[in-house]
Amino acid sequence: MKNLPNVLTISRIVLLAPLLIMIYLPNDQLNLISVILFIFIALTDFFDGFFARRQNITSEFGKMLDPIADKLLVVGVLIVLMIKGTIEDLSILPALLIIFREIFISGLREFAANRNTQASIDVSQVGKLKTAIQMLSLLLILSSLVLKNLIILLNIGIIFLWISMLLALISGYKYYKSVFN
Repeated sequence: MKNLPNVLTISRIVLLAPLLIMIYLPNDQLNLISVILFIFIALTDFFDGFFARRQNITSEFGKMLDPIADKLLVVGVLIVLMIKGTIEDLSILPALLIIFREIFISGLREFAANRNTQASIDVSQVGKLKTAIQMLSLLLILSSLVLKNLIILLNIGIIFLWISMLLALISGYKYYKSVFN
């Protein structure tokens, strides 16, 4: 458990609470720090997998915890941005569908594990693209809190949120099919 990839994954979870608080509070300095912290957390998501594969130190603990850390980050940030009113009106729809998809996939993983089947729910290319676009979307939306005069950042972030929702639904369906085929 005490290898670099697992430490990076755990750090994402530990840093999530301060990140969410900083996003929520109406303070320009904290909003700037939240953007920097979000970038750091997103990079640790990339590097934990990179180091695990490169050093051949993947672990069952890491395989279990990494998707949980990812889901906590995305769901937590989306919820805070909706509460804060940054994501509002019709744009709440993709945020909610992404949250529902994350919960559904977590349940599906648990179901597959309890069935003791050989069905594996590996990350697909669509899933990787979805994650990248979600992170970009959230980064742009968070950046719009800091650069308030650049409303285009928020608008582009919301467009990417809609795109990531479509990819989330497609990859979620693929995961569903892989369990029930």
